[in-house]
Amino acid sequence: LRQMDAAAWLPTLSRRGLPGLPQLADARVTVALWLSVNPPSALIAEVDEGASEIDVVIEAPSWVWFIEAKYRSDISTGTTTRPLRDQVLRNIDVGSFYAGVREFFFSLLVVSAERSPIGVETVARYADLSIPRGLLAGHRPDSLSNLKAITLLTWSDLGAVLMDATQSVQRVDERGYAERALLWMQRKDRKSTRLNSSHANIS
Repeated sequence: LRQMDAAAWLPTLSRRGLPGLPQLADARVTVALWLSVNPPSALIAEVDEGASEIDVVIEAPSWVWFIEAKYRSDISTGTTTRPLRDQVLRNIDVGSFYAGVREFFFSLLVVSAERSPIGVETVARYADLSIPRGLLAGHRPDSLSNLKAITLLTWSDLGAVLMDATQSVQRVDERGYAERALLWMQRKDRKSTRLNSSHANIS
């Protein structure tokens, strides 16, 4: 996605990842992977939480979208110093703070509810934005007013985004990026299916 014009993939990703919301659009979209983001200053002052590594950060001058990707695992349910501060809540906290005055969105990217049951349940609970806002109220006097949505994305959604991109990109090299990424995902999916089948036979 980082190597393609955002106009080829952002509309589909926005529609699938942020359903029911106005479509994200901006000509100056950037994509960063594994970005290290510091926690809110109040937590830094307590010296008990380091930076978070965010899998995908898509941002523009008016909005920020954090995506936490899980393939064959689930979210962590707490940190060493805060056992109730799960990975989704931590991402929401640092992401909202990072976004500043910009609108902030968070999505958890998973294969399925079977692979990441805790993450899926957590996202469903936090979709009521009053819940994470209440949990973070102790050190966030701004009440996370820029938080606009917490949603679930699947790898199938991402496959659809790449498929659409192969049809809408303008340059041949961009089409190649989309096609290779889609092929890589399909191979991963076939490999995963074979592994699951083997495990089932062993059981």
